[in-house]
Amino acid sequence: MACCYVLDLRLAPQGMPQSAYVYSVLREINPGESLRIWSPDEPTLLMAELQNHMRHTLVWRVAPDGQGYLVTLHIRSPDEPLALADTLRRDHDTMDARLARSLTLAGDGRWHEAVEEARALDRALRTHITLENDLLAPLAAQEVSGPTSLMRREHDDILIQLDAIAEVCLAPERSCQDLHIWLSLLAASLNKHEFREETLLFAAWERAAGVRHDALLDEVRQRLSPRPPPSH
Repeated sequence: MACCYVLDLRLAPQGMPQSAYVYSVLREINPGESLRIWSPDEPTLLMAELQNHMRHTLVWRVAPDGQGYLVTLHIRSPDEPLALADTLRRDHDTMDARLARSLTLAGDGRWHEAVEEARALDRALRTHITLENDLLAPLAAQEVSGPTSLMRREHDDILIQLDAIAEVCLAPERSCQDLHIWLSLLAASLNKHEFREETLLFAAWERAAGVRHDALLDEVRQRLSPRPPPSH
């Protein structure tokens, strides 16, 4: 966690947002390394922006010094453990990337590759939905009853969309246009759905896990681990 210098946010170029200034430096730092920044303002919102830019790989600690805040940022390396919420966010990111590849391939008319990506996305998304419905939602069902009910309804809608995509992939007439349309609809649904989960549910699930956190996290990781496609 050693850092060689402190990045003073008061020295950010005029007109450049603080998050963009810090991100421009973080991009030059390798996973497993750290950076210290000094902020004159309370850094919660800044850190939320940076965490989003860095795909949820940051951990940090904040130390007020009387005039501002000294923040030590650490970029996790791929083999460093994640907390429950970060593990789920990373799975969101992984599925979003696969969906983006599927859309690109379908848009380019590359049928076989697009279908392969779409089917891999189907497996990953169904696994993620089952995990949240059966294992995580009961943890805080009373604390966040409204968001939990909404999540389940949206899961049902997403599963219907996945069924439609599966039908397109099995259709005798190959239509990249139809596949692209259905994948685009799914992308719109996931964009809103994932944001609501990450802001309304993940922290509640982490709190509710309590002393079970490590065992629960192990099970989540095991369920989300990539599996080979079923043999036909």
